[in-house]
Amino acid sequence: MKCIAIRAMWLLSAFACAPLAVAQEDTPPRMDDAQIAQAILDAEATGRAIYLHDQAAAVASDAVMENKAFRQDGKQGRLGGWITEQRDAGIVVTFLSSDAEPRARYRVTVDSEGSVIGDIEALAESTALTPHELGAARARNTAATAEFAPCSRSYNTVVLPDLREGGGWIAYLLPGTTKQGIVPVGGSYRLDLDATGERILKQRGFTRSCIVLESPRDSVGMMITHLLDPVPTEVHVFWSLWAGKPMYVGTSAGLWKIEDGQVTMTSRREEKSQ
Repeated sequence: MKCIAIRAMWLLSAFACAPLAVAQEDTPPRMDDAQIAQAILDAEATGRAIYLHDQAAAVASDAVMENKAFRQDGKQGRLGGWITEQRDAGIVVTFLSSDAEPRARYRVTVDSEGSVIGDIEALAESTALTPHELGAARARNTAATAEFAPCSRSYNTVVLPDLREGGGWIAYLLPGTTKQGIVPVGGSYRLDLDATGERILKQRGFTRSCIVLESPRDSVGMMITHLLDPVPTEVHVFWSLWAGKPMYVGTSAGLWKIEDGQVTMTSRREEKSQ
């Protein structure tokens, strides 16, 4: 069942929008206030990073399609996907060769506003990847071949370095859509990989159904019930930024509002006495 978009005033005391398609049986972990605060900070930072890297890949893809040599390489099967990397100037999108050991073929830098910086860098000869780039490329390939229950015929992949102790990579599998007015939250996944990018250490889905939120042009926001975590996750932050609208998320801890990548609690759920 689809949660409806809220078109007028939010009834904040109404905690959930409607029952979801399937029950989510997992019991979310209990968190104290300090843990909740940290989880929110992590969700905000990671959700925004996912959005910026996904945006950069989309903008760079549009830009290189204007390049005749790139289109020719694509037709002849010489290209094999892309990776993204945050650098001082912006997010660098590197389009890879289709070799068994991928090499850099084109590079495009995109700023945080979604604009291309400078010219497209078309490398005269494919260039060997840096260790960081090679790890990202391997993580992307590993994620692309992972087993999961898809909710879309197409998926976008965002790979980020794992900044926690031990390092490694985090890959997000995000459902694609060409339909207007919908937000395909269902079927979003996270994969934690080792430093080589070739082994999946942990995998999770963020929903238990292929839920799609309706987001008509005249709606002012969206609402969803999430029972797998006590707080909104980085995926909720990403999809709110992607839709360009606030998202209200009802969890076991309370009702949360996500707007412009910021998460705030609007009402706390009272714990039942034992």
